Amino acid sequence: MSSSPTRTDTRRYLWYLGLAGFGLLASLVTLNYWVDPYYIHQWDTPLLARLSPAQQKIVPWAKTYAVYRYQPEIVFLGSSRTEIGLPTDADDLFSGRRVFNLAISGASLGDAIRMLRHTSYFHRPDIVVWGFDYGWQFGTQIGNSDLAEELIAKEPWYPLKRLLINIKRSISLTLTTETWKILLGLSDQKCLPMLASRGHKSDQCLTYIMADEGGTGKAFEKIVTQGDPSSSPETIPEGMAALDAVTRDYCKQGVAFRFFLHPVHALAELSYWENIWRDQEEWKRGLVKLFDQRRREGCDIRFVDFTGYNPITMEDIPQVTGKDTMQYYWEYSHYNRIAGRKILERLLWPPQPGEGDGFGVELTGENIDQHLANFRDQRQAYCKSHPNETRNMALCRGEQVGN
Repeated sequence: MSSSPTRTDTRRYLWYLGLAGFGLLASLVTLNYWVDPYYIHQWDTPLLARLSPAQQKIVPWAKTYAVYRYQPEIVFLGSSRTEIGLPTDADDLFSGRRVFNLAISGASLGDAIRMLRHTSYFHRPDIVVWGFDYGWQFGTQIGNSDLAEELIAKEPWYPLKRLLINIKRSISLTLTTETWKILLGLSDQKCLPMLASRGHKSDQCLTYIMADEGGTGKAFEKIVTQGDPSSSPETIPEGMAALDAVTRDYCKQGVAFRFFLHPVHALAELSYWENIWRDQEEWKRGLVKLFDQRRREGCDIRFVDFTGYNPITMEDIPQVTGKDTMQYYWEYSHYNRIAGRKILERLLWPPQPGEGDGFGVELTGENIDQHLANFRDQRQAYCKSHPNETRNMALCRGEQVGN
């Protein structure tokens, strides 16, 4: 018995409707992929000359793709402090080697390890420059929620896999919205994307961000009047175990490590650790012990502490100078490329005996106890020499002596 004309027409209608829907979806995906508002599949392309919002979105997508294509010989790892602070254009320090800032905002220790594993899958770096944060970020959990496990290279067919997940991402509504904002000229175009500066967040972007947040003076007003205390993490043992494993593995492969502690401003140093400075000291001792062991095994490894009270971290704040900006800091937690350049100089080209400006102390088992004792003395000296800035700091008033 033949189908009725009505049933045939309905079937044809649904078929055409399905084709039309598929064609529309394919067109949207193609458009999103071509415009690529989040730079998820760009490296060394003309699109990197297009301005982006100052606060870029899903940065791990952009960086994991770019670094797999670029295959750098020197990589920077860590959180937003590394991403903002360490410039990639200090070519005179890199001896002609390819450099990429692979740090991401909010990164944990685990995120940094994932990024290292990723960039090493297709090309092992020669030198890893790695900045540490004390606190919850020294843990193996995911810190940046955009760093999906599928972005990490683990198999030789990663390029094909990456193409497929990029296409899948291009179906999203948010990405479609950003595409049309760009096409209609409605996008908040402020500065070049991070990939244009090999993963480093540019001064131009930070200038816009700081203006939106009220400026450097407002940030320091918060730390002076309210403080910003942190708490001891429960993840230190697992973080140490993960760091022990990854350094043992990569040291055997001939990778050189340059670890460092970020130079937050002295006022942040006082506020962050006011109740837990003894715990932080033990963390530093633990790191020294681990790195000394790697060094005895033949690893090219150095560990430099830029925290504390030195010519950089004790820079006068806007409330003292009357200026809107500072030479070394965007705000109390994030240093700028000038300080970052000094960090790279110290890590990659250690000073000769008698040289140096007091910024950065290389730590080993031989000097860690003396360093920590000096650190406490310098803290009290800073409290006495900066009474107005430290008037609300519990450590300076002697109310907190650690736990």
